[in-house]
Amino acid sequence: MSEQREFVTEVKDLRRHLEVIARTGKMIFGFRQSLLSVLHRRSKLIILAGNCPPNLEREITIACKMTGTPYLKVKTPGNELGYLAGKPYSTAVISVTDLGSSTLLNEIASKAEETLS
Repeated sequence: MSEQREFVTEVKDLRRHLEVIARTGKMIFGFRQSLLSVLHRRSKLIILAGNCPPNLEREITIACKMTGTPYLKVKTPGNELGYLAGKPYSTAVISVTDLGSSTLLNEIASKAEETLS
């Protein structure tokens, strides 16, 4: 199984990717529903806010490692992350179940190859 790593992306790129996913894909907001989507292997990517509580972060990353789901920890706080995703509320965890036209997963994979090289 491939080694799981977390990456931090630029806010500008994250904004663009989240807008594309919101228009063409599907996202689940919140810790409980995101955890369930990971455990049921429906999630393609998990995005964690910079101020995600450590206990929630630990639990979701363990689930991601068990199922092989990639996760991304961003520096953006939860209130901005919800706004970037087009919602009027804050969120600590976003589960992307359908990437739509976004290339975010490809960029994460290319960054992983760069760090392993």
